[in-house]
Amino acid sequence: MSSRKKIILNIVLFIGCLSLAGAAILYNYSYKLCWKCSTADYYERGKEFVCRDKGELRQTGIDFLRLAAGQDNSDAQILLAECYLGELPDGYISHDQTAFNCLNDQLRQNPTAATEFFSRAFSLLNKVELKDNQQLFNFAVLIEQGVLKRSNPSKEAHSLYLQAAKHGNTVAMNALGYDYHRKSDYVAAKKWLRLAAEAGKSVEPALTLGDYFYYGKGETVNFEKAIHWYRVALKTQQTLTAKLEEQQRVAALDAPKARIEMAMRQLKKSRMTAPMSLHYRIAGNATHYEVHTEDRPQGAIGTVDKTITGVTATIDDNITLALSIPTSSKSFSSMNDGMDWLLQSSHS
Repeated sequence: MSSRKKIILNIVLFIGCLSLAGAAILYNYSYKLCWKCSTADYYERGKEFVCRDKGELRQTGIDFLRLAAGQDNSDAQILLAECYLGELPDGYISHDQTAFNCLNDQLRQNPTAATEFFSRAFSLLNKVELKDNQQLFNFAVLIEQGVLKRSNPSKEAHSLYLQAAKHGNTVAMNALGYDYHRKSDYVAAKKWLRLAAEAGKSVEPALTLGDYFYYGKGETVNFEKAIHWYRVALKTQQTLTAKLEEQQRVAALDAPKARIEMAMRQLKKSRMTAPMSLHYRIAGNATHYEVHTEDRPQGAIGTVDKTITGVTATIDDNITLALSIPTSSKSFSSMNDGMDWLLQSSHS
């Protein structure tokens, strides 16, 4: 073979070796390359890689997530924020639990970074109409617990809970119901607790509604309706505890069963009471009742007033209340309910 042919052959072999080496390098490090990747691609690849066994892959996954977050991918920002926060607040549910579990052990807690990423994501999502009820709820929790700093946290958290509830988040319905309950706005509380109870995800809303009718909170005392809601609570608890051990299941059913028995006893007592005829008349107008009874000619037994905030019934100060009547004024959902309570309370 001539020297010229040898040179050409060596050149060809050299180029071939370079090609093979280049292919091997590309094969081994191709996961780090993402040709024409969109921000969403970086996010999806990042989620995938952080759950791999190989350390180098996991680091690349973190790099991809940071790249996506830097390009205003709100999902990547939220995932990184959750992991930098470390322990999620009560009620908060991760947007991607699998990716969170994989990444959470790989990032050190950094509350400052968590707040920054959450704030950036919240600002981005505020520019569009956010309809994801879980995200709405999560941001409400973050604001309420001070992770997201806002000028009026209570008002903004309430607004987000309201939006989440309207989009079907039952936990938000529950939270709203008890928020109004704490404020003694039983009419508004009943609205959201009823929706939460009907969803059947938790037993507490139905128990609370039963208590409203049993104790007369925002309603006239009605043991039959109390029993209805206590039974709803029992049915919900039976469903929620169906897979528990028998001992646990029996213990979980104690509360609704005890309330049903309690209300049944009161219902029987009320039906044993001799009926009483009561003659009354109403003075006033559609938004203000003065209720008079023939056994009290000196004046009205009380008033029922309707304002933009609701209906309030008030017993006259000169009437001595029975021990079973804890208050001389209560809120109701209608003028008639308020009047019924006045008549019953003033003649107990």
